[in-house]
Amino acid sequence: MLALAAAALLWLAAPPAPTPTPAPKTAFEYAAAGNRAYQAGDMAGFLRDYEQAARMRPGNTALLYNLACAQSRNGQASAALATLSDLAQRRAFFDVGADTDFDPIRNEKDYGAIVARLGAVRQERITSGAVPAFTIPEKALAPEGVAYDPVTKAFFVASVNKGKIVRIGPDGKASDFVAAGSGLRSPLGMGVDAKRRTLWVASEVVPHMNGGKEGDAPDSALFELDLDTGRLRKKHVPPPSPRPPHFDDLAVGADGRVYVNDGQDPRIYSLDPARPSAGLEVWLDSDVFGGTQGLAPTPDGRALYVSDYRGLYRVDTATKHVTPLAVPADVSFNGVDGLVSFAGSLIAIQNGVAPHRVTRVDLAPDGVAVLRARILEMNHPAFDEPTLGTVVDGTLYFTANNQGHLFHDTKHPYKAEDLRDAVILKLSLTSAP
Repeated sequence: MLALAAAALLWLAAPPAPTPTPAPKTAFEYAAAGNRAYQAGDMAGFLRDYEQAARMRPGNTALLYNLACAQSRNGQASAALATLSDLAQRRAFFDVGADTDFDPIRNEKDYGAIVARLGAVRQERITSGAVPAFTIPEKALAPEGVAYDPVTKAFFVASVNKGKIVRIGPDGKASDFVAAGSGLRSPLGMGVDAKRRTLWVASEVVPHMNGGKEGDAPDSALFELDLDTGRLRKKHVPPPSPRPPHFDDLAVGADGRVYVNDGQDPRIYSLDPARPSAGLEVWLDSDVFGGTQGLAPTPDGRALYVSDYRGLYRVDTATKHVTPLAVPADVSFNGVDGLVSFAGSLIAIQNGVAPHRVTRVDLAPDGVAVLRARILEMNHPAFDEPTLGTVVDGTLYFTANNQGHLFHDTKHPYKAEDLRDAVILKLSLTSAP
């Protein structure tokens, strides 16, 4: 009896059992589990989780790189070299030589040749004839979104750092369309509804840009501006949420519906012009992708293509079913910031894979299968973080040099001479091979 009492006291004094970590379900959850295993020194778990993540998202270069690290650390030299060769084929550069995870395989016969191939990718130049469309003679602009008005033939460029919008007239002259200090915070993605004479602007507080600081709430909003005067018609705010959204891109459908991304969560917001009183609504919240980036509705409105900086997805607008696009063996769909639809293809502006590039993805008639994907521009001399763009009469106009990395690297403050004038490139999509 005494023994039972003592046991009861010990049971009462014992700490509560830890809450078990839910089993991973998505590739991103497996990657997170693999990272935790790595930090804990569990190399077998690191490999197991990244093998599963890579199987679920084939062609994802970030997953493939960590998989190669795991294979190397687990003594799978041949597999690690094959994975690195895959990255080289996709023209995705990683600094393998500086990563100690590859120390176990440095003496392998083919290691030097594969590292040389990756090094060559870093310098490889691919071009389809992109040239400057115009230059805005203003440094520290941090240009992001590009929009076009087919009525006035004017372009609009959003400045993340100065909190303004620049208009470039058909004569090539640049002027402030919406001045700094107007309350736009940091404008990013933009879209034109020429029929309703509206310029839509996605905006949020960006740390180290236009007065934004680390820890500030995003305070995201969709601004509805008069396309002819720049006058604010209405500021549309998202519904309250414990996870405030980060608006940094948008797209306007043929019917005038506005889709707005959330860069931190897998959500897409929408504003329906047929129901203006409804305001901004959460149109889609999915665990298939991560925080959303580029958005590209098809001309017929039946699909919305989405980037989450890791891959590309097709959303059926009627059912909201999400389908990941398969990645061909010689390209990467990582790091897609800007995304536009053109003639049965997607044009992806990629700044989250090295080197930066513009890729064309030709789709099958079903809109899901990828017939072919090819890099149109890579390592352009004007590139310094290309971001967003728009297609005008078969030509892509896009920001070449946002230079946001200079503003965000607080450990190494930029110097005035590091900044360059804003460059908008143009690339003919009808003459590109």
